[in-house]
Amino acid sequence: MNQPTHIIDPDGEVIIILRNPDSPFAQAPEDTVTVMTLPESGHCVQSPAEVIEPSPEVIEPPKPRSKKFKKKDKRSKKPMAIQTPPAEPAAEPTPEPTPMEEPAAEPAPEPAPEPTPMEEPVSEQPAVEGPAVEKIWEPFDENCFYIQVSAKHLIFASPVFKRILTGGWKESIAYLQKGSVEITAEDWDIEAFLVVLHAIHGKYKDISRKLTLEMLAKVAVIADYYECKESLYLITDVWINSMEERIPTTYSRDLILWLWVSWFFQLPSQFKESTSTIISCSENVISGRELPIPDKVIVLINKSREQAIIDLILLLHTTQATFLSRSQGCSFECSSIMYGALTIQMESIHLLPSTPEAPFLSWNYNDLRQKTMVNLAPQFKKSFQRRKLRQM
Repeated sequence: MNQPTHIIDPDGEVIIILRNPDSPFAQAPEDTVTVMTLPESGHCVQSPAEVIEPSPEVIEPPKPRSKKFKKKDKRSKKPMAIQTPPAEPAAEPTPEPTPMEEPAAEPAPEPAPEPTPMEEPVSEQPAVEGPAVEKIWEPFDENCFYIQVSAKHLIFASPVFKRILTGGWKESIAYLQKGSVEITAEDWDIEAFLVVLHAIHGKYKDISRKLTLEMLAKVAVIADYYECKESLYLITDVWINSMEERIPTTYSRDLILWLWVSWFFQLPSQFKESTSTIISCSENVISGRELPIPDKVIVLINKSREQAIIDLILLLHTTQATFLSRSQGCSFECSSIMYGALTIQMESIHLLPSTPEAPFLSWNYNDLRQKTMVNLAPQFKKSFQRRKLRQM
């Protein structure tokens, strides 16, 4: 066995070898090809944050997953309800998505009772086990970390570690025969991994009471992978309440991290705010940045964004037709001015003569709303808002 670089349990029977530590995290996918661009403008959230109404539902905590996030586990968790899209439009508000069905629990192979295989090896090789450990310490690879931990704590806290150590794998055979074993992990941030392992061992005094958004997201990914979320229960509220970083009002990497953190730790208000901002401010198809956010959650957010833009475009065309027919509102002169201003504005942002289609690459809901309202008279803006409220 290798000499540990980190000791969580000095009597621990397991050395976890962390290879390729601190790999890139939550990287953006390849750039999406864009087809048209709205004129430059800020993308900050303004009205949609207030327009989107929260759902009263609070969905059950997500099911744990057993595939590493980089390999895209396809088992879906039951997500929190996605918020109604930012609805300026005339069309009916997007119906609230039906909650996903709970996925069937992945059957884990049941190991043989632990005490039986462990008793014999301990009695057969008592002399070899102690001295041998001292003799076979090897210089550790500087590119790896070696963490000494307790097998019993791992087995109790994590179904994934339990399968590794007792489920018939080569590691479990070595552990049951020798009473000690080395297992490997890859790509984790070392600090985040140590946070999770300290929590598994109940050593909360060794865990920082304040984490950055980045670190909290990394901890959540590791806990999700090893299915040991319960180990973080006592410290989660402390982390959330001490966070200085707030949910961004523009579309960014941090906004997706907030989406992941609020989903995993079941934070309803943060989840609603994150999804509202994403729907309002994203200019392209949204991705989960290789985080283990369920695919159904991402799909629903993308559909909500598309529907919000579709409804707003339909409302603009309806309003234009209303001015042309003079079926509502002001005098001939007023209608003519408003019709001309709206038509010119719609043409300048490529809503005329043809209408763009989903997925609306490089289109931003907030920009579209602001640019089509900028040249309208104040009294028409009020009429526009009243009509929108009547149609909702």
